[in-house]
Amino acid sequence: MARSGIRYEDVKDTAETLLGRGLNPTIQRVRELLGTGSNTTISDHLKSWQQQIADAPKVVLPPTVPEAVMTALDAFWKIAVQHAEAAFVEQRDRAQQAVAAAEQSRDTALAAQQQMQSEAAEQARQLEAAQTASRDLADRLLVEQERRAAAETAIQAAEQQVHAVTTTLTQIRAETAARIAQADAALQQARADMTQQTAAAQRRFEEERQRGEVSEARLMQRLDRERTEYAAERQALLAEHQESLNREAVLKQMLEQLQREQREVRMNLTDAQERINQLSVELDTVHATAHQHEMQLLEADHKLEITHVQLEAETRWRQQLEQEGRELRSLLLQHSVLKPGDTETS
Repeated sequence: MARSGIRYEDVKDTAETLLGRGLNPTIQRVRELLGTGSNTTISDHLKSWQQQIADAPKVVLPPTVPEAVMTALDAFWKIAVQHAEAAFVEQRDRAQQAVAAAEQSRDTALAAQQQMQSEAAEQARQLEAAQTASRDLADRLLVEQERRAAAETAIQAAEQQVHAVTTTLTQIRAETAARIAQADAALQQARADMTQQTAAAQRRFEEERQRGEVSEARLMQRLDRERTEYAAERQALLAEHQESLNREAVLKQMLEQLQREQREVRMNLTDAQERINQLSVELDTVHATAHQHEMQLLEADHKLEITHVQLEAETRWRQQLEQEGRELRSLLLQHSVLKPGDTETS
């Protein structure tokens, strides 16, 4: 027995609402639409509702209408509704998957772009501190920066394509939903018209009995015409479904092309990063060579300074000797150490 919580009328109204939307009234859908109730209670009420529909008296058709024909029409109607529902769910799921894949590709491209911008900014700060001897390397780095700008332009173009694909998918999903709703309304109207016509035929049955085969022929022609119209509507639905599949295939090809372009952009960005790393290694080598030259220059300056000091010391020592010689000669002359006419050998 169903537990208390929700009423049978609530489940019945919800199930009829779902049928009006072209959806199968399952336990989960009824619970989502009601927003409350246990699965057991909803299941019991749905079984009671389905049993009530099965026990409801059916319209008695004229004996001129074969029962097999009406059974086939009823079964054909149920199959068409189930097919339309399944096609709509499948197409919606595929469109959502395509949108999710496109958004993931866009996020990946944005993350790669931000990483490249950060790395490029760091390389630019290092290159600004390079000395005059690294001008050639700076020129080569400018070329790499131009290539990086081209890669960023390609990423922006890829993002625009992703946005266009997402917009197209949204439009297709809206158009598909509108067409299915329109087709469902038309089918509901046709079913209502058929019910009204059957009731009218039943009321006129006693009046038309004497006409016999003429009345039967008219009724059969009407049934054939309605069956033909129904078949035409079903064919139109199938054509629209095939058109949606074709559009989905085209969009899938566009997404595959976009993914290939993004892979090429990633490869170009990887090559640019490798070239930037190579330039960084070469720049470090130039820095090491410049530092070595600077050390050699400092050593040479130190040796030159020592030589200069030694030269100044020798100059002062020579000047001091000359001064002492002059003072000694002056002292000898003053004390007449050398007499007139004496020789140095006496």
